Amino acid sequence: MRPGARIRNKELMRERILQAAMEVFAEEGFDAPVDHICERAGVSKGIVFWHFNNKDRLILEIAKRSLPHDIVANCLSEGNGEEILRCIGSGYLEKYRDPTMKMLFLRTISLMGNYEELAASSRELCGPLVAEVSKRVFNSDSAEDVVRVRAFMGGLLCYVINLPGVDKKTYLEALIKITINR
Repeated sequence: MRPGARIRNKELMRERILQAAMEVFAEEGFDAPVDHICERAGVSKGIVFWHFNNKDRLILEIAKRSLPHDIVANCLSEGNGEEILRCIGSGYLEKYRDPTMKMLFLRTISLMGNYEELAASSRELCGPLVAEVSKRVFNSDSAEDVVRVRAFMGGLLCYVINLPGVDKKTYLEALIKITINR
């Protein structure tokens, strides 16, 4: 087997394990036995631990994937003002429309007190990333403007947790309007 093919197979195996872990953790919680992940992925425990060293590393990788950092970071290059908020809002609502990702996100929030790495990731999202969004949207990172961005993110979270009787597009446009208008 060529070295490139080996690397590709290793990446595919790792991704297969991650996909199985996402499904199992979403269904059963992060205390689900690794055996359930192995069964879902069709691999041995040895293979799982070869890729992730221990269950905590696997949990952290899955938990980090469930957070919206990727959406916020990608949207910061999407222009200014409303364009950034629309990008974040659309990406957020799309990501958490998936029941597996939604459940992982909610479970991850409850884990933050147990893993400093997750708590630090949350502080980064709610601190520097939100401040950067505020600078790009309002040309300011004043306390008031940062709070407006945080309120926008909270409005997205509320939509995901408890779908209101309002369609996604209408909700997002109203949330952007409320956030932008001073």
